[in-house]
Amino acid sequence: MRIDSKSRCRATRCLLVLAGALLVAACNTGVRLGYSYADTFLSYSIDGYVGLTPEQDQFVKERTAALLAWHRSTQLRDYAQFIEATRRKLDGPVSASDVLAFNNEVNARLATLGDRAAPDLAQLALTLTPEQVARLRRKFASDNSKARRELVQLAGKENVDDRVRKYAERAEFWLGPLNREQIESLRGAVTQRPANATWWIEERELRQRELVDVVQRIQTERPDEATATAWIRAYFARLQRPVDAARRERMQEFRQGNAELIAQLINSATAEQKAHLSRRLEGFAQDFAALAVGGGLPQPPG
Repeated sequence: MRIDSKSRCRATRCLLVLAGALLVAACNTGVRLGYSYADTFLSYSIDGYVGLTPEQDQFVKERTAALLAWHRSTQLRDYAQFIEATRRKLDGPVSASDVLAFNNEVNARLATLGDRAAPDLAQLALTLTPEQVARLRRKFASDNSKARRELVQLAGKENVDDRVRKYAERAEFWLGPLNREQIESLRGAVTQRPANATWWIEERELRQRELVDVVQRIQTERPDEATATAWIRAYFARLQRPVDAARRERMQEFRQGNAELIAQLINSATAEQKAHLSRRLEGFAQDFAALAVGGGLPQPPG
């Protein structure tokens, strides 16, 4: 239901990539596929940022396997029930408050997963060398430099039509093709909203610097595991509620604007579009339910 799900999945890179992969997927089949390869994907992603030693790589794979086993046995049925409950609410009008409540429920589940993963992440951080932390900082800087170059290239070129097209593509994943009236309504809403690309890059850079600072502190001070875990959990909490009041206000404006736009699209949906949305959500619920009882990738015939 969120329009900005892709951005959300990228927000915290290596230490939150698992959380994003488990709860937010690009398509129904992506849930099972992503879940089945989560350990390999996480190891590969972290290795790209810090350069894991063989021992660290083995630790990541073992702890990811344990985390997935816990997640499968204790969380996925709740995910399926939550999505089914959301699907049943779509028959009537949807308000921006309803969308925000949905997002808050998603965030709460991500927080549970992050809380469970924090001790393992802290243990990994305690094994990092100064060189690995420096590599993480350089990799973030390189990613951000590329993102800003792309933003400069788009400056002056991306017009309202481009923004409308991007929002429409994301909405059509959930609703199917939008009609002319919906496109024009979307255009009106987008025109009234500021472009968020620059703000999002700046917010991402702040989050990354805070992440590197936490990892650097753990690597330098070498606290006990309980203290390192508390620092990781505090970092996760700041992702949802930044300490800085101006950042909190800007994030709330962003979420509120998205919620209003999503509610508007859902309320304008035709019966066919609502059926499309219902099938999408049902697909997610079925995937989570299947994974909860041990279902993974479909097996080839024969």
